[in-house]
Amino acid sequence: MSDLFDYNESEIKSDEAEDIPSSSSPECGLYIILQSTDDHEKQAFQLAQALHAANRFSSYAMNRHVVEFRPETVTDADKLQDIAKAYCEVAQRNGFIYLVYDNPFLAREIGADGVLCSSLKKCSDARKLLDESSIIGLRASNRAAAQSAVSLELDYVCFHAQKDGEPLIDLLHWWTTTTDTPVAIEHDFDQENCAPFVLGGATFIDASHHIWTHPSGNPMQGVVNMLDAIERHASKPQALN
Repeated sequence: MSDLFDYNESEIKSDEAEDIPSSSSPECGLYIILQSTDDHEKQAFQLAQALHAANRFSSYAMNRHVVEFRPETVTDADKLQDIAKAYCEVAQRNGFIYLVYDNPFLAREIGADGVLCSSLKKCSDARKLLDESSIIGLRASNRAAAQSAVSLELDYVCFHAQKDGEPLIDLLHWWTTTTDTPVAIEHDFDQENCAPFVLGGATFIDASHHIWTHPSGNPMQGVVNMLDAIERHASKPQALN
């Protein structure tokens, strides 16, 4: 299994956080999925701003956050590699993990940190194509698939909801009592509805919706809001019901 989910040290500190006791690293990080757009240059610029904000306003000595790129959101196949590479450079320059969805060949070509796959077969194919240090994760919506991810010693799972499927919070609670393997939760989270998942032990919370659709139009503010929410909810000594 890859050790790339170890925390990346951030050299950017927050003046606002100076009075907050700083522990070494957060229990829960941001998971940012890039949105579909016709203007990738603009989104890459906004991503750079958002990631800078995540580092700048962190009260931790080390951070761990993820950016995921989904190739199917790109309509110009001829420019796909250039677009994916540009996002990769932004993410890695800011100390973020950069993953590509369901395309291990593209991930290898652009120097991404790994892949998130839609099936166990694609995970197996990715393992053959990528080197041992690459992250390989499975996007799952049920326990059976997730249990297979443990058996295959994948690096993480990303749970997403399906209509009439098992509630995400139940999947998370089951997962954290089954294994220590990292888990991301994909959902349209905001500052409040992420609380049960932070308290429930998610390794990563999908912050995409709040970042890209923030009322201010500023992704930096969305990042700051979600980091603040994670910090607040993680500090509550409440049991998960």
